[in-house]
Amino acid sequence: MTRHLLFLAVSATLGVTAHSNFSMKLLICILFFLCFLFYWSGGKWKVLILHIVIMGIFISSASITEIRNKSIYDGSESHFLVTFTSQPKLDGNLLKGFVTSEQGEQLLLRYTIASEQEKEGLNQHLRTGISCPIQGSLQVPEPHRNENSFDYQQYLSRQNTHWIVKADSISFSKCKMSKASLVVSIRNFRMKGISYIKKHFPKESSGFVTALIFGDQSEIDEEDLTNYQRLGLVHLLAISGLHVSLLTGMLFYLGIRIGITRERMIILILVFLPMYTLLSGGSPSVMRSCLMAMLFFILMLFKKRLSASVTIGVIYLVLLFLQPNMLYNIGFQLSFAVTFSIIMSSGIFLHYPQKIMQLLIISTSCQLAALPILLFHFYEVSLLGVLLNVLYVPLYSVILLPFSLITVVVNLLVPALGDPLITLLNVTFNLCNRAADLASDFPLASVSFGKPGFIMLLFLLVSILGLFVNWETSFRASKTWWGMFILLLLLQFNIQKLSPFGEVQIIDIGQGDSILITLPFNAGNYLIDTGGQITFPLEEWKKKRKTYNTAEDTIIPLLKSKGIHHLDKLILTHADADHMGSAKKLIENFKVEEVIIGSWGEEQYRDKDFIPVARDKGIRIKMVKRGDSWSVADAKFYVLNPHKKEENTNEASVVLYAEIGGLSWVFTGDMGEPGEMELIDAFPQLRADILKVGHHGSKTSSSIPFLEQLHPKAAIISVGKENRYGHPHGQVLESMKANKIMVFRTDEDGAVIYKYTKKGGTFRKILP
Repeated sequence: MTRHLLFLAVSATLGVTAHSNFSMKLLICILFFLCFLFYWSGGKWKVLILHIVIMGIFISSASITEIRNKSIYDGSESHFLVTFTSQPKLDGNLLKGFVTSEQGEQLLLRYTIASEQEKEGLNQHLRTGISCPIQGSLQVPEPHRNENSFDYQQYLSRQNTHWIVKADSISFSKCKMSKASLVVSIRNFRMKGISYIKKHFPKESSGFVTALIFGDQSEIDEEDLTNYQRLGLVHLLAISGLHVSLLTGMLFYLGIRIGITRERMIILILVFLPMYTLLSGGSPSVMRSCLMAMLFFILMLFKKRLSASVTIGVIYLVLLFLQPNMLYNIGFQLSFAVTFSIIMSSGIFLHYPQKIMQLLIISTSCQLAALPILLFHFYEVSLLGVLLNVLYVPLYSVILLPFSLITVVVNLLVPALGDPLITLLNVTFNLCNRAADLASDFPLASVSFGKPGFIMLLFLLVSILGLFVNWETSFRASKTWWGMFILLLLLQFNIQKLSPFGEVQIIDIGQGDSILITLPFNAGNYLIDTGGQITFPLEEWKKKRKTYNTAEDTIIPLLKSKGIHHLDKLILTHADADHMGSAKKLIENFKVEEVIIGSWGEEQYRDKDFIPVARDKGIRIKMVKRGDSWSVADAKFYVLNPHKKEENTNEASVVLYAEIGGLSWVFTGDMGEPGEMELIDAFPQLRADILKVGHHGSKTSSSIPFLEQLHPKAAIISVGKENRYGHPHGQVLESMKANKIMVFRTDEDGAVIYKYTKKGGTFRKILP
């Protein structure tokens, strides 16, 4: 029965996937799977037909879901009456949250708060279920603009959300509370509970208590949350089967102790669990846990039993049929994969009676099951996490979770007794967080493998399944599968060293420059500029929990996704914030061998925040000038500028001429027309196939004589979408057109990528 359900789950998954991501690779997988089923069943056609029918049913379910997932708006609307359907979030001076319009369509609201007084009023009066008239504009959510980056548009679409409503004004005085329903009441009770914890608990622990009780991680310190993610411990902060089992077990025990009959207690728990699903945020892991618990208690009520594997299989099929898009939710994937791995490991425990060994096996099993998912979405895993989970899982499940529940209840009923408990709980969380912070700096805390391709992902899944099946017999029987799994991981880790492909990638980091050059077989990894933003001091109430940083949020994830473990050179063209503003974050969080800056520009960098960090890490800082060069394999790089001290920092930009992938390139930084004139005088034979346009397409650069001498086939403009400077300038675009130069723009095309081998290369852009 267990294997039948497992295979049915695979068929259902293939059905949903085939609807939205059909490809020749997937078709081959389906055919192989059907052949395997035919062989496994001993040539029974009925089994084959059943699975084909299941695939068809789930393709139909996904198709119906897509048909219903349409917007009624055309984008021209400006007045709305919206109802807050989920807990609104106040982050600095930004209010955001999901709302439902009068027509019943879900929208994502964004509103910039005007004053601190308005924010305080919102904190006091804004509730789930409140309806407010707003005036604003509808915006299409952004798709992914860089390779392997998060597709926000697709993410929202799978939640039936097609528009962001950017509110210019909200008439809070005209807001009205809609008719109270049980769902709204539970959600507002959740908001009050979160507010209570935030008010009465110290900042260091309030976020963790909120996460454990209400499933809300938004108040956890960003650095602590990052550490838990790096170490593979973040699952401890999500409501899961562990929480539900503990809570229902406690309720059932207390009910029996005070004299409630077993049957009535089961009915009470069955009533409580749907409410708890809403109370704890309704994430996929919560839904799975609560549904499994409900099925368990229903069967108990009727004195029936089902194995855990059958239960999870049924729940998976039901959820996937009702909400096919849930398949693409990372929480859904991890929750079922990890739970399934624990069930698969139950037979393995029989070989290891020692408790510590059993904990280690559970931790290993969970990490193995989660590994393909984590690599696909986050490109890295924590090898140290296997050991840390052995310590942290019992600590959180046996001590911190029940302790948090008891402390909140006691503080509500008897504040005098609750205060010492809060202090003790805070100390415990602080110790855990300090230990996690120290562990996060260990070499194996987080290992980047890059995003696995389709074939590699398939082989990893097969090796892990084979490992589980054979390990149940004995560890010796699983040695071959362990070897295969480790070999695949080593291959994936070194994928960049084995790749014959090189790339030049103009990364879309908004208004700024960042260019990644990777040579074949990992011969060299160079980054020209990091992008960055000009920041101004903000009042405390306006500060957000996390501000966007091009290095942390765009560049480093891109490097990790491509399996790049270090940068040989970080080339900073000049000291403007939009070119090197994120250098510090990059150096802090990624291995850099050497930083290159222009000669005669030392004073520009003297007070920059990345300099002491680079020195502390022993990173060489090298100054270059005209005449310097280097070459690696078939790639050659020549420094054309600077050649003297310049008053204008733009004219002092490091300018590179490079021969990469059969093409010649000129990277100009922010060099303006005076520098261009000097450059063509100094190098009258200078030509280039590709020009990285200077100063984001400003009219101060890309002069006609410069373009005529270089005679490029294509020009690339790194520029922010709807930037306030009006870049690129119309005059520059006209000059490009007049010279028959193909233009790529990051504001319209997203990242622009040239991928090549010895035989040649091709350009592609991320946005269609």
